[in-house]
Amino acid sequence: MEKLEQELKTLSLTGRLCYLFMCIEKYLILCYPEREWVLVAKRCWQWTNVYWDEGCDIYSVVVPEFLFEFDDYEKTNKHAFDGKLSQKDYLELTNLYAGLTTGNSEDEINQVLMLPIEFNNECECTNFDTADIPTLKILYKMLHFLSLHNISFPSVNSVQNMTVDQKNGWGNFIDSEYLSVII
Repeated sequence: MEKLEQELKTLSLTGRLCYLFMCIEKYLILCYPEREWVLVAKRCWQWTNVYWDEGCDIYSVVVPEFLFEFDDYEKTNKHAFDGKLSQKDYLELTNLYAGLTTGNSEDEINQVLMLPIEFNNECECTNFDTADIPTLKILYKMLHFLSLHNISFPSVNSVQNMTVDQKNGWGNFIDSEYLSVII
């Protein structure tokens, strides 16, 4: 674990976010292998192609706590997603989560899928030095969830080129979909 911690410290915020998504994918496919996670994965990997606020908005649709905040599609789309959620995606996601969560913030799957939102919040309007430790703590939370299910940690090798010396620690925009094991 100490080696992994050292490797994570060398990653840019973009590299850490990518590693977080690698962990989330591994969690989803090993804890819920009977489910089809493509829509969730696509929302994850879009984030690194755009500015973070836009990436977070795109991703937030897959967080059960936000998706189930209101009683129906119309209210959810209007109040939670400013009219940007398609009915098709709403139905696909609500069916995907059926029997797993009702959006309760205490549900493990919700906690896992909320981690990128927490990650974004720690990075918002700040610099790398301020976001450094809080983002590492979020990664450690994710590693804890993997450990609870005896899931091995993904290798950092795939993201090791995303280092803190890129764009003042933020890292570069990147088409990161190639890192997905789901898409």
